[in-house]
Amino acid sequence: MVEEKATATSEVGAKVLVKPLPHILNELAGQIRAAEEAAERANASARLAEQAAANAIAAVEEARQIGERIAQEARREAQEALSKAEEALVRAVVKRLARWDWIATLIVINLAIIFCAVLIAFALAKAL
Repeated sequence: MVEEKATATSEVGAKVLVKPLPHILNELAGQIRAAEEAAERANASARLAEQAAANAIAAVEEARQIGERIAQEARREAQEALSKAEEALVRAVVKRLARWDWIATLIVINLAIIFCAVLIAFALAKAL
């Protein structure tokens, strides 16, 4: 078995020495060109990825600004709606209070309070 390993090693060495040097150099030059082309493609892909990332960042920033603008507009519209609702409520309350039946009710209540006060005063005067 030791002899077989020695022949295998000498066979491998023999295979390397069998190719002519210009052929080996041509293969190396082809591999170098392929590596350079792969590097160029990788660089081009990296530039495209960088540009895509920059575009994505710009789109996110634009979307954020639009979202903030829409939120401010919604807040402003909500405040306007609340203001209009408050105004309508005040008008409705004033309208109800201005009606004669409310005024008549308030007059009756005031007269009842005065009548009770007079009765209490007479009762206290008789008690003293």
